[in-house]
Amino acid sequence: MVLFPLICAFLMPILAHFKKEACSIFTLVVVGTVLLIAAYLTIIVLPKWPYTFQIGHWTAPWGIELVLDPLSALMVLTISAFCFLIAIYSLRTIRMEVPLEKAGWYYTAYLLLLTGMLGLMVTNDIFNMYVMIEITGICAVALVLARGTKEATEASLKYLLLAVIGSGFILFAIGFLYSVTGNLNISYVAVELTLANEHYPYLVWTAMGFFLVGFGIKAALFPLHLWLPDAHSSAPYASSALLSGLVVKVYIISMIRIFYLVFGPEMLTGTPMGTLILVLSSLAIVGGSFFAYTQLNLKRRLAYSTVAQVGYIFLGLGLGTSWGLTAALLHIIIHAFMKVGLFMVAGTVYFQTGKKNVLYFSGLGRIMPVSMGAFTIASLSMIGIPLFGGFLSKYALAQGSMQAGGYGFVVLVVLSGLLNASYYLPIVWQAFFTEEKRETFHLDLVPMSMMAPVLIITAGLLYFGVTPGGMMAMIDKAASVLMPGF
Repeated sequence: MVLFPLICAFLMPILAHFKKEACSIFTLVVVGTVLLIAAYLTIIVLPKWPYTFQIGHWTAPWGIELVLDPLSALMVLTISAFCFLIAIYSLRTIRMEVPLEKAGWYYTAYLLLLTGMLGLMVTNDIFNMYVMIEITGICAVALVLARGTKEATEASLKYLLLAVIGSGFILFAIGFLYSVTGNLNISYVAVELTLANEHYPYLVWTAMGFFLVGFGIKAALFPLHLWLPDAHSSAPYASSALLSGLVVKVYIISMIRIFYLVFGPEMLTGTPMGTLILVLSSLAIVGGSFFAYTQLNLKRRLAYSTVAQVGYIFLGLGLGTSWGLTAALLHIIIHAFMKVGLFMVAGTVYFQTGKKNVLYFSGLGRIMPVSMGAFTIASLSMIGIPLFGGFLSKYALAQGSMQAGGYGFVVLVVLSGLLNASYYLPIVWQAFFTEEKRETFHLDLVPMSMMAPVLIITAGLLYFGVTPGGMMAMIDKAASVLMPGF
């Protein structure tokens, strides 16, 4: 599952040299194959886990160990499924945004990014995790740069500089842990850390702080989010969907694994680190929402919205309760549906009308009813309206807040829903209920390769909003990996 897209990524430039037009189809076949492998492994893992593999047959802690458990199985299935849908979507959009001679390099970075994200989810070695973080980060920067415009170049440079700083903090934190435990395997580090914490408590706390800053930069936790708005708004639409829906999430999952599996939930909530995470997440929810409200460019509004949504996830993480952890994991999955769908709709609108400014969306619901209908469903889900996917994660977050005795966070979750409504519903209102001139009603003039992924994602939001039982069962199994006895 990890090696196949890696090998194909190195074959992509050869294919591009002889037949540039075939690069997108080749990528679609590769990602589709990865999706089938991920689905097969998930079926194997869920009944009885974990599934382990020793690289080079060197057993842990000497060698690199790969582990597939319900958490990593859920994530690799999510990553491969959305990468497949985004690959379908990109069949037409990349032609419009990326020069044909660069398409091969774009899809090379796409497959390497997929490799990095999948490797990050299955590795049980913190230094190998760092290597995968670097692969993921460099390829994400390349996907932002792909358009080749001045704005994309500036955004990618800012992204690269901050990503390097974040990587430095993570590498220092790994060095701290290795210096006091003598291990890099997550399972062995966790065992040794209980004794090391008694002798070197300040060094352990420093490592926790460095991990928070490093992963906070990578995941765009407020106020470490400065790279995200420019990067997401300057990238091609397919790249924006990939970055917002998946890339920031794999960093959060990596941080959750380290905080819960290495340090443990007791150390998280028993030190000022838990309080710090709650403060930063609260600022992210409010600050990201206010910044999103002021944006007129649709992609920048969606980008700042991601900052607020990352705050939800960190809030669930910082609560340190079973419901809080469930809410964090659930919102990671649901937000992928919502934000990938919203960025895809932004792309379909631009494809048909060339419009980016939300002030000029009047009457768009008559000429693009399918796209704007999907946008409306995703928006209602972002707000947290019942029977839509987003309601479930916000409900779990409120339950986690009450479980931790933080009733103020319940008020914050409700307030954030109102803030979301303030910058999503005006777009819906303009599209369907205001018109500069009366337009004849007709369906979207958008290729099916772009519209089909939007419809699939929208159907997923409705399905999980009405019948969430299957997803909750998988989330519970994933949470049991992090909190034994969940």
